[in-house]
Amino acid sequence: MAYPDGGGGARRILTVVGSIVAVAAVLAGCGQSGPASTSSSSPSVASAPNVYEQQRAAGVQNALDALGDAVVAGDPARVGSLLDPAAGAAFRVRLETSAGNFSAGTASDGRTRGTHLSLKSFRYQPAPTEEAETLVPPDLQTRLDAQGSSDSWVAPIELRYALGGAGSEASGPDSSGAGSEASGPDSSGAGSEASGPDSSGAGSEASGPDSSGAGSEASGPGSSGGSEERAVVGVDEPEVVVPGQFVMARYGDDWKVVGDAVAIGGTPAPTQMWELPGLAADDVRTAGGTSVVASYPGTTGVVDRVRRQLPGAVTAVTGFWGADWPRRAVVVATERPADFRALAQSSASDITGAAAATVFSQIDSDQKVATGQRVILTPKAAELPSPALGVVLRHELTHVAARVVTAPGAPLWMTEGVPEYVGRKGTYTRFDDAAPDLAERVRAGGLPTGLPEDRDFAVGEESAMVAYQSAWSAAAFVANRFGEQKLKALYVGVAASDDRRRQDRSISDALGIDRAELVASWRRWLSAQVR
Repeated sequence: MAYPDGGGGARRILTVVGSIVAVAAVLAGCGQSGPASTSSSSPSVASAPNVYEQQRAAGVQNALDALGDAVVAGDPARVGSLLDPAAGAAFRVRLETSAGNFSAGTASDGRTRGTHLSLKSFRYQPAPTEEAETLVPPDLQTRLDAQGSSDSWVAPIELRYALGGAGSEASGPDSSGAGSEASGPDSSGAGSEASGPDSSGAGSEASGPDSSGAGSEASGPGSSGGSEERAVVGVDEPEVVVPGQFVMARYGDDWKVVGDAVAIGGTPAPTQMWELPGLAADDVRTAGGTSVVASYPGTTGVVDRVRRQLPGAVTAVTGFWGADWPRRAVVVATERPADFRALAQSSASDITGAAAATVFSQIDSDQKVATGQRVILTPKAAELPSPALGVVLRHELTHVAARVVTAPGAPLWMTEGVPEYVGRKGTYTRFDDAAPDLAERVRAGGLPTGLPEDRDFAVGEESAMVAYQSAWSAAAFVANRFGEQKLKALYVGVAASDDRRRQDRSISDALGIDRAELVASWRRWLSAQVR
């Protein structure tokens, strides 16, 4: 499932059992009016530029350039010098931690989890806006005045960045997937490691696969133009834009950063992976180029398994979906529940039954590109046997592959059922191994009367386990009777809309039967499976 990394509305669902937290947000385009007509006898009047605003924007941009360069240079002391004395402790720690993570001298777990993260680009810049300016709160303004500040500004800003990677040769098996761990059946029952619901499905992190992966040239951090171009090993992804606000204060000709939206009683921008302590990164070769495994202290074991399994998981998803997705990904392993919640923007108090979440920043539906996609593993993922971890990776990567064709509000029986099918394919020999709870219920006379509703997937509900297994079984039935190409066509049609009538037409178009016959045939198949 998925959370947007910034901006957009969303519906949030954190599912049970190896689940994922999911939020779907597609940014809608703004309506445009036609050009206004002007009379040839009435000359247009251009408004004079506001010199004050221009000078303020230039001064703030210089300060933001310096901040971005100091962060990516891994210089916490320089970062601290650019912050105002009134900056809050949490804001200061967030930025100084970021700089520490980018320091080339940072070692982590004896570097068994990789090296420091490198970036292809990173810069802060003022964002254009037509909204009225926000005033600095009186108590904060009083403190800034007392410090000698001559001006202040709550500046709408954008963080623009593109990940690189570990800054070293990509490790792990080659792009063919050789050497990855086998994803055989888990004797404990594959049904207990499902990945949770994704209200949107999934999409691509980049605008098309890069057969070389690492080594592409990119401009250095900061927007001042002083950084030389440099080759950065790592994932080839388009630039991610994260909106936010910075409170800025002027002293003479210089500006300092006072804080983010929290300083004015607002909500901070989404937490980025480098803002949490102990970040390390590995580059792993996968079919579409270089993938990145990012991680935090205490995750060495699961990181090692992810590195080995990721190429094969990408290949398995491509075997179902085809090559029309980037075939590379960013996977983040967390050790602390608080870190997972921060990165996944999850408010769920209990994630003990969850294994992973897929987040994204933005989707360009016209260009069929999703930016900022990250597969985030919960601490629970480290406890999974390797076959079950493989199920989770394949499930999540199916969301990544399908993101750009999945609408917000698409039904979870489809957007979770197909990833479950891809994740579990080849891991079981009996129906009971893949869907033990569903099998038990059917034997007890509880044959489903219809496809599971979205509410059935809610965390903490007894119905959640059966909902996931029912969704899997519906996808497995379609693949068994109609073939995998028809199952993909069914996904593309049904997941494209939250309108039930359009979904029903898509069922008929893909399978040649209506919803009622689909449900009836699925029920007969279920009965036959549990005899």
